[in-house]
Amino acid sequence: MTVGHIGVESEGEAVVLVLLGEHDLSTVPDVRAAVDEAVGSGRDVIVDLAQTEFIDSSILGVLVAGYRRVTAESEPHRSFAVVARPEGPVTRLFDLVAISDVIQVYPTRGAAIAGLNGAAG
Repeated sequence: MTVGHIGVESEGEAVVLVLLGEHDLSTVPDVRAAVDEAVGSGRDVIVDLAQTEFIDSSILGVLVAGYRRVTAESEPHRSFAVVARPEGPVTRLFDLVAISDVIQVYPTRGAAIAGLNGAAG
């Protein structure tokens, strides 16, 4: 098992959380804190799972909660998106639970940034 790590980066008007390795119930407090901080920044939020090897339903719950916080706020042009490699392990979970019906999922970070810029315009 590869212990999960979280990186925080900035891409234009967005905060990007980069989750590396495996994330499950044991990393929920750290992931939740990072998502809460990103959501609290007032900027768009992108969670990049392209290098994530595994997430479980507890991490999925943190992502959905972050999405709900962003979309519930009064600022209409804020966005919350996820990057997941097509055919990757995270995408398989997302397909199982139809998460893309709720949260916008992009195949690359570049696509996510372009999508958010299009949503803001």
